[in-house]
Amino acid sequence: MRNLLLVLITCSSLLLSGLVAAQNKTTSKVIYRYKNNQGITVLDSNIPPEYVNKGYEIVSLSGKVIKVIAPVTEGAEGERLYREKLEREVREREDIQLRRSYSNVGDIDAAKTRNLESLRGNISILQANLTSARTRLQNYQSQAAAIERAGRQLPEDLLKNINNLVQEEKDIQVQIQQREEEYKTVEQKFDADRKRFVEITQ
Repeated sequence: MRNLLLVLITCSSLLLSGLVAAQNKTTSKVIYRYKNNQGITVLDSNIPPEYVNKGYEIVSLSGKVIKVIAPVTEGAEGERLYREKLEREVREREDIQLRRSYSNVGDIDAAKTRNLESLRGNISILQANLTSARTRLQNYQSQAAAIERAGRQLPEDLLKNINNLVQEEKDIQVQIQQREEEYKTVEQKFDADRKRFVEITQ
C-alpha cells in the first residue's frame, strides 16, 4: 500500500512539473498567423522560411495582433511601393510639424506676411546698394574718360576702384536674384502649408 502511494505521488509530481514547464514554454512565445500555399490560414509557434516574405501576423496567446508584417514585393513594383512608403512617412512628419507650428490658418498668413516683408526689406536694401555702386562707378568712369581725353595715363587707384565696383555690382545683382528666388520659394511654401493645413484639419 505504501509503495503504491509512493508511485502515485511520484507520477503526480512528474505530471505537475511537465505541465508547469509546458506552460512556461508556451507563455514565453507568440503565435505566427500566415497563409500556406493552399490559402489556408495557419497558426503556429514558428513560420517556415518560404512564407516569411509573403506577409504574416504576430499574435499573442490571447489572440491580440501584436504586429503585422506586410508581404515583401520585389523588383520595380517593390521599389515603387518602398518610395511611396517613404513619401508617406515624410508627409506624416510634415503634418505633425505643421500642427505643432500653427493653431489656425490665420497664424500661417501672419507668418507668411512677416517673412515676405523681411525679404522685401532685404531686396530694397540691396537695390539701394546697387544704385549707389552704379553711381560711384559712373563717376569713376567719367573721371577715367576725362583723363584719357587729356592724353594722360590712368592712375592705378582709379583702375582698381573701377574694377572693384564692377565686381561689386555683379555680386549685388546675384544677391538680389537669390533673394527674389527665395521670396518666390517662401511664398509658395506658405501657400502650400496653408492648403495642407486646411486639408488635415477639416
